[in-house]
Order: sequence, then structure tokens, then C-alpha cells
Amino acid sequence: MSYLKNSLDALSDIIRKGAFINIRLNDLDEKERALVTKIVYGVVENYFELKYIAESLTARPPKPIVQLIIMQAAYCLKYLSIPAYAVVNESVNLTADAGVKQLKGFVNAVLNKIAREEYKLPERSSPRYEEVKYNLPMWLIDEVKKEYPQTYHTILSAKGREDEHIRLSKNFSQAKFLQGLDGEFERTSTGFYVKNTDYIKRLFKKGALTYQGYTSTLAVEAMGDIKGKKLIDLCAAPGGKSVLAAEKGADVLALDLYPHRQELIKAYASRMKVELDTGVGDGTVFNKKWENGFDIALVDAPCSGLGVLSKRRDIIFKRSKEDIARLAALQLRILENAARYVKNGGLLIYSTCTILHRENRGNVDIFLANHPEFKLEKLPLVGGESGDLQFLPNDKGADGFYICRMRKGNNL
Repeated sequence: MSYLKNSLDALSDIIRKGAFINIRLNDLDEKERALVTKIVYGVVENYFELKYIAESLTARPPKPIVQLIIMQAAYCLKYLSIPAYAVVNESVNLTADAGVKQLKGFVNAVLNKIAREEYKLPERSSPRYEEVKYNLPMWLIDEVKKEYPQTYHTILSAKGREDEHIRLSKNFSQAKFLQGLDGEFERTSTGFYVKNTDYIKRLFKKGALTYQGYTSTLAVEAMGDIKGKKLIDLCAAPGGKSVLAAEKGADVLALDLYPHRQELIKAYASRMKVELDTGVGDGTVFNKKWENGFDIALVDAPCSGLGVLSKRRDIIFKRSKEDIARLAALQLRILENAARYVKNGGLLIYSTCTILHRENRGNVDIFLANHPEFKLEKLPLVGGESGDLQFLPNDKGADGFYICRMRKGNNL
């Protein structure tokens, strides 16, 4: 049962070391990929329930790796049809492999209790009830309830869509795409939601289409007509917005902090057969040569990512309440710097994939108070009359995303 060993190794990297779930699972052997992926995602998506079960059956928390062994086994026993004796025996062996063979008997006893369902989940009156219900840390639940008292349940319960949002290359006709498409699809203003079939994967490799979140494409739509405009994207990797802007005719400079992320942008542009300039640059550090040099500056800021939890549940292992203030301060520094690159009459577009006010409109309000030369301007998007839009996760698979449009000085 090497799949339990492989899934444990992956979970340890994701939960304890901060590895990205999608990247970590790419390393799996093809034969075991499906089951290992199911177990890993299952543990991540039920993390707080499994943690509660493990802790309720132990007098004090065991070593982290042992707790993870118990949680993984609990998921298999509760949600999969693997024989209980096989799960228990292999998990006991994993305990020995982890260098704590003295705990084999302890793990065996705990897992047999779970197999017999000798545990209880928290009552409604328990402070951990909602943590288990939403599979989210209590600090985040409290923040969302505070900011969205009427809609928090929908936001916290949102499930990701099983299909993918794609947009077509400017060189690939919609008619040709639909002619070869097999199965149901949903049209959006910038692309389609489709099942990720072999047909879609082939077209992706050819550069005929690309995977890009619907709300992500709207950040570029928020710029309006950008043909011939000079655009600087200060936090561009992996390159989706920069490439789309270039396809729409903008003269794009796509920056990112790290050289390897610059290579991601180049690869993206190459696959989509789009020309743009790239560079390595710190969005918080002013570069004199770009001062007042661009019609548009895009700040798709590093953020908490709390708007895309339905697709990226591993984010919960990388974020704390303290991170929000730190990230908001970083975002504001990038906005302040980006403002210096916008020529008079130009646009500053700010976007994030989060839902917390402090990272979104809260930052914009601080920025505008410090920069009276910038004003909110109506977004060319439905509902964007106020100059910004906050998309919220919902039961239809929508992402949480924020977009803001600001104009500097006179109109272009």
C-alpha cells in the first residue's frame, strides 16, 4: 500500500512545509496518481474535521507526523472503501517508518476506535463547530462574518467548479473551437467554462486557448480599449493578464520579482504566440526610467488568496490573521510605487483574489487619501459604476476577486 506512504509524504510537504498542492502532486507516479490525489485532497478539504477527530481521541497532541498519519487514516476509514484492517496496518507501519515505532500500539488503538466510529464531532455549542463545518480556521471565519454578516454562510460554504474557465487565443476562431468541442459548455463574456477534456488540453498545448479565471480576465476588461497603450504590469507572473493585454493590442512590460517567474511569463507568451517585454523588478522599488511613462499600470497584488479557497484550499496552511496586515502594507507600497509610473491622464488598475476589505477597498481609500491626483472612475463592467467591484465566492462556483479603476489627472 505504497499509496498511503506517497500521500503522507505529499501531505507532510503541503501542510508542514508549505508546498503548493497542485505542484506537489505533479511529482506522483502515474499508476497511483488518482488514489493519492484523492486522499491528499480529501485530507486537505476535511482537515479541521479530521484534526478534531484525532485530537478528541488523544489525551495530548502527538508528534505532528503521527497526528498526520492518524488524520490520513481517519479520512480513508471515514470516506473511502479501503478495508479498515489494511488502512490500520499500513498506518501502524508508517508510524514505525517515521522513527516513532514506540507509538505503534497507540496509533493502532486510536485508529481502531475511528474504524468503529467511537468518536463524536463538535456540538453546535462548541467553539470549534464552525471550524469543522466550514473547514476553515476560526480567525478567518470570524473575519468573514464580521465583514459579511448577511452572506458569510454562502461565502464560507462556496465550492469550486469542476469545469475550467478558458479563453481563446486571438488567432483561434470561436466557430472552429465550438465545432470540435464535445460536451456541455457555459459561455462567459471573455470565454467558456468547459470540462478539461483531451481536446482542451491539446488546444492548450498548441496555444489556441489558455486556462484563465473569469474574474482574472475582467481585470483586463476593466482597462477598456487598450490598443496602442503602454502598460506596465508590476506583479505579472505567471503572465495571464499581461498576455491578454498584449493580445488586445497593448505595448506590455511584464515585471516580476524573481527571475524564474519571469521565465514563466516568457513561456506563457511564447505558447500563446504573443509579443511582450519582460523584466525582473521589485514592485515596491521605484525605477526612475519608468516615471510617468505608462498609460496604464496594473497592480495585481500579492494577496492572501482568500477569494479562491474553493480551488486552493491549501492556502489555509499558509495564512494567519497577522498576514493580512503585512500583505495590506505590501500592497499599498506597490500601489504607491505604481502611481509614479502612470502618466497624466493614465489609469491605475488594482486587483486581488481576496475578499477582505483591508486588502481591497480599505487599501484604495488610504491610497486615494494620499493621492488626490487620482480619482475612482467607472469600470466598463456590469455593476462597476462606483469604480470598483468586489466579487464574492458563491454556490455557483464564483471566485472572490476585487477590481478597482483609478484615473490620474485629466482624461486621456
